[in-house]
Amino acid sequence: MGEFFDGTLRGLAVAITVVALAALIGAGYQILSEQADLKRYRPPGQLIDIGGRKLHLLCAGPARGPTVVIEAGSGNDSMLWEDMVRRVSAFSHVCTYDRAGLGWSDPAPGPRSFDDRAAELNVLLGAANVPRPFVLVGHSYGGYIVRRFAAMYPADVAGMMLVDASEEEFAYAPEGLLDIEAIGRQAWRVGWLARLGLLRACVRLFPDHFDPVRGVPAEVRGLMTALYLRASRHFAIADEMAAYEKVPTAWRMAHGFGVLGTMPLAVISRGAKDPYSGVDTFPEWQDAQRRLTTLSTVSTHVIAENSGHMIQFSEPQLIAGAIRRVLSEIAKPPSQ
Repeated sequence: MGEFFDGTLRGLAVAITVVALAALIGAGYQILSEQADLKRYRPPGQLIDIGGRKLHLLCAGPARGPTVVIEAGSGNDSMLWEDMVRRVSAFSHVCTYDRAGLGWSDPAPGPRSFDDRAAELNVLLGAANVPRPFVLVGHSYGGYIVRRFAAMYPADVAGMMLVDASEEEFAYAPEGLLDIEAIGRQAWRVGWLARLGLLRACVRLFPDHFDPVRGVPAEVRGLMTALYLRASRHFAIADEMAAYEKVPTAWRMAHGFGVLGTMPLAVISRGAKDPYSGVDTFPEWQDAQRRLTTLSTVSTHVIAENSGHMIQFSEPQLIAGAIRRVLSEIAKPPSQ
């Protein structure tokens, strides 16, 4: 009996050692591969030091205010808005950036709230001497961040646009909370698969079954794959979902993140039916979009009939046109 237990313990010790070595090798493979990716694909913008960490900031256009500042959706990086930066730079100074852990930006310790993210954006814009005031453009999850930014730094915000942005009453409905929790758990698991090199190995060894950027043009597939395979990306998404838990109870209702008074506001929402999948947009989402238009007494609502959630890809001209209108509204004399 003693020999049996001794053999079992030795076998268990060997198994643990093998697993630990495999994890160590995988983690080393991931670290070296990430470093190689970041050398191969250089950031198109600048890496700005915000006090021990660096965030990637991409700006273009005439260096004068107001500056259009684009806040991407959850897990999205600046590359998904590169075309919009090009379009808007023809008539305004415009910037977008990668939140901590996304794109080329360094990760940040969590958990962090929406206010933490808004404060970090303020530090970044200050460190980079971006001309104020700002016209904030928030897509999806980014809508919460730009609204908290406006509440925290009202003197620096002249206008706002919400692009198919999320909304408090919708998010904190029971179904919304379940989705948030599921996304957070999934991102946390994928983050560990990435950190141990397993996600990268699957993408490399089984490209037909594990293609995270299917449909992306060939010329940017390598770049987008490299950014997806950063472990920090997935942990950043998990922390973004965890931010919902830190929202005070009083904010978990319509207008809870604050209202905008007479600030010029444009709301752009997807159409009633996704043109690609043919799936109807939830009526609750449409209601949420209408509630967002009531944040300001000077607001317009544009429906992107030929778009799903990623309106910047399918109907970018609507976003560019709305930005022009907000800038025009800001430029009007007070008497008008």
